[in-house]
Amino acid sequence: MAAYLICIAACVCLGLTYGVLLSGAFRPKADVFNMIWPVPVMAGVLAGTALYVLRPEGLKTLRRIGLAASAVLVLQALPYAQLQPHPDSLPPRSETGEALRLASFNHWHLNRDPDAAIAFLREGDFDLVFLQEVGGASRQTPLSLEEDYPYQVYCAWGTALISRRPVLEQGCDEYRTVPAAYMQIEFQGAPLRLTSTHFARPTRPDLYQYHRERLSALIAAQTEHAQILAGDFNTAEKGFSMRALRDALYPLKRVTHGLRTWPSERLIPMPMLGIDHIWVSDGLCASQTGAAPDAGSDHRPVFTLVERCET
Repeated sequence: MAAYLICIAACVCLGLTYGVLLSGAFRPKADVFNMIWPVPVMAGVLAGTALYVLRPEGLKTLRRIGLAASAVLVLQALPYAQLQPHPDSLPPRSETGEALRLASFNHWHLNRDPDAAIAFLREGDFDLVFLQEVGGASRQTPLSLEEDYPYQVYCAWGTALISRRPVLEQGCDEYRTVPAAYMQIEFQGAPLRLTSTHFARPTRPDLYQYHRERLSALIAAQTEHAQILAGDFNTAEKGFSMRALRDALYPLKRVTHGLRTWPSERLIPMPMLGIDHIWVSDGLCASQTGAAPDAGSDHRPVFTLVERCET
C-alpha cells in the first residue's frame, strides 16, 4: 500500500510541476520556475526514482507515463544546465576604431569587493560599459574611473553608462519611470544609440510589463539609428517572459546565449541563470561574447565585441 501511495503521489507531483510550468505563459510569477531549471529537474529526478524503484500492482500504465514525464523534465533542462566556461581572455581592443569592446555589469549596491569591480573595469579597457545598481557600496565606482571613462551618465535605479568615446548626446528616460540611461556616439561615421537598463523582477508582473512596454517604445523611437541595449533583464532563457521580451525588442537581437551570470559567489558556488544580456540592431554584429569571472557583485559581467556589418 505504501508503494502504491508513493507512486500516486509522484505522479501528482509531476502533474502539478507541469501545470506550474505551463501556467507561466500567463502568470509571470509562475514563469520563474521555467527559468530556475533545477527546480523541475529535481521534481523529475525524485518522481522518476520513486516510480522506477517502486512497482505496485495495477499502476503499470501510469508508471510508464510518469517515467516518461520525469525523463522529459530532466532532458529539457540539459541545454540550460551546460555552464559555459569563462573565456581565457576578453576580446581584443580595436586599435583602428572599427570595433567596440563593451561590457554590461550589474555592479550590485551591496558589492562585497568594490576594488575588484574597479580593477575589472579599468583593466578591461572597454570602450563602453553599461552599468546597473550603481549605489550603496558601489556608488563611487564610476567616479573612481573618471580618468579612464570621462563620459558618464547616471539615471534612475542606478542605471549608468560610462564611455571612453566622446558622446554626442546623453540622458535618461524622460519620465524616469523605467531604469534607462542612454548615450549616442559616433561609430564609423554614423550615430550609434546605447541604452543601459535594469528591469523589475518578474515577481512584480505589472512593473515588469510596464518596463518591457516602455523600453519597447524607446527602442522603436530610435530605429533610424543602430542600437545596442544591455543590462539586467531579470529574465532567463527557457521562460515565456524571454519570448515576450524578444518580441517587444524586435528588431534588436540578443547575442548573449548560454551564459550564466547569477548568482555569482552567493548561496551556491556557480551561477545558474543567465539574466544579464546584450542586444544589437541590424547592421551590427557581435563576436567573442562571454561572461567574466566574479568581480564582487552577485552578477557576473558579460562582454562582447561589436562591429558594423552587412544586414
